[in-house]
Amino acid sequence: MPLRITFLNQKGGVGKSTAAGLVAAVLKEAGFRVAADDRDPQKTLAFWAREVGGIPLVDELERPDVVVTDTPGRLDLNQESVVSGFRSLVGESDRVVLVSEKTLFSLHASAPMLRIVLGHRRPETRVCVLFNKVRSATVIGRQSDGELAQRLGIPATATHLPLAAAYERFETEGLAAVRGRPLELAKALALELVS
Repeated sequence: MPLRITFLNQKGGVGKSTAAGLVAAVLKEAGFRVAADDRDPQKTLAFWAREVGGIPLVDELERPDVVVTDTPGRLDLNQESVVSGFRSLVGESDRVVLVSEKTLFSLHASAPMLRIVLGHRRPETRVCVLFNKVRSATVIGRQSDGELAQRLGIPATATHLPLAAAYERFETEGLAAVRGRPLELAKALALELVS
């Protein structure tokens, strides 16, 4: 069975697709057989995987080592069919990464989805929050990842991703556009998630 890493948050625009693509690209470069599973109707990860990343979709690759799953930026958690599908995905996942900015709005929007995740994950599934688009020169960006994660009741990843032009260029140029510290951080995050 492949390791399934699922990126989620019901708040749109926090960078789920970019984080999922970065992790998939880094793992592919490291020699893993990686497949993309895009559950978002916008199909951002699927588009990127085909057009830029050279990563097969989950139904195109036999026996992947890792499946990286992207999810919609908005789920109607009042609709039972949506919640049922989401519960099923959580139950299939080995790692669940809640992608959030370090803002009150992002943390607040994360809470309903996190309750479902914690209620339907397998006991061995690791759940964590990845703080993304961090602006470390600001008061909000300098907040402790650990303290913010405690508000959610889950650990933070050891690595957070800054707001960086390299990650924006990654969307059109792939991993070759990411160098220096942004690349080191992406590699550290991917390694943490597969360990």
